[in-house]
Amino acid sequence: MTRKIAFSHVALAAVAAGALLAAPSARADEVADFYKGKTLNLIISTGVGGSNNVNARLLLRHMVKYIPGNPDFVAKNMPGGGHIRAANYLYNVAPKDGSHIGALVRFYVLHQALGGKSVKYDARKYNYLGSTGNSNVVAQAWKEAGFDRIEQVFEKELIVGGTGTGSGTVIFPTVLNALLDTKFKIVSGYKSGHEIDLAMERGEVQGRIGNTFEAIRAVNPAWLKDGSIRILLQIGLEKEPGQESIPLALDLVKDEQKKRILALYSGVVSVGSPIFTTPGVPADRVAALRKAFDATMKDPAYLAEAEKVRFEITPTSADKLTRIVTDIVDAPAEVLRGAREVVKYRNLVKCSEHTDSKYCAKVRKKKKKEG
Repeated sequence: MTRKIAFSHVALAAVAAGALLAAPSARADEVADFYKGKTLNLIISTGVGGSNNVNARLLLRHMVKYIPGNPDFVAKNMPGGGHIRAANYLYNVAPKDGSHIGALVRFYVLHQALGGKSVKYDARKYNYLGSTGNSNVVAQAWKEAGFDRIEQVFEKELIVGGTGTGSGTVIFPTVLNALLDTKFKIVSGYKSGHEIDLAMERGEVQGRIGNTFEAIRAVNPAWLKDGSIRILLQIGLEKEPGQESIPLALDLVKDEQKKRILALYSGVVSVGSPIFTTPGVPADRVAALRKAFDATMKDPAYLAEAEKVRFEITPTSADKLTRIVTDIVDAPAEVLRGAREVVKYRNLVKCSEHTDSKYCAKVRKKKKKEG
């Protein structure tokens, strides 16, 4: 009888062990079953033609092969509202099942921190997969504009192009005007960053702020080689490696309170190129997507193609990116108050008043409330 009981215990232990071993496999099968035959929706917060668009599509082309079930993907460009439109969609409309991937420009985090009226999301609750890279924002002037140093913008007006008022192309020159007393005149309302680049070439505007070193190298490398642009200033927490000769905005601020405020805006740069899925996605699918992202960051074919289009891949992990986003949104109240104050828009010119309206984004008219 004792021998039978002992055998029974051994058998039960074996069954339990088998069940434990089978559990991860079962979960993996569930993830694969979900994604098999699926088409992921890649939501990009910029228009076609910009570096964010190129970067996101390149990533997903390689990343899908590491996702269990090997789904396909379709990219959807959703510009508008300084990237708030795409952020709101991913938080409130997109299914919370891991079928939607966001590739947004970092300013959606800042909009929440500053209490933007149109913000209907909590950036801390997205399920971050990681960031593909990080590069400082630059202030650039077209060669014919006659600006070679940032000091010239303290004395003379430089006309820069911008997209929406919530975009970096409008936010950064506004902040620099408030904290550094620069004289950037902002033409806001261009359809996309690509349209601003074309406007510079046409001579409509003299420069642009909000682009990054990496984006220029990837999209317009000839501009650096032939001297078409002059980079006057860089914005970030520290100077970009290899670009030490270009002044850092933080180094030009002497007042400590102003420096703390500019540090908040500069810190947004460290969000990099975030990739995430919606809140509420089952944990096993989030884990699978994060694992796929991490594998892609080491994939030789992906890295080779990224190098070919001049993207420098310097990934940030999901955990670190989540901490960065949380720190910005939860910044001290006095810093956020100051940050809101300096971003009050001044010296703005509407795109349609400056150039042909075909280059400008259509203004959505608000519906009148009945009654």
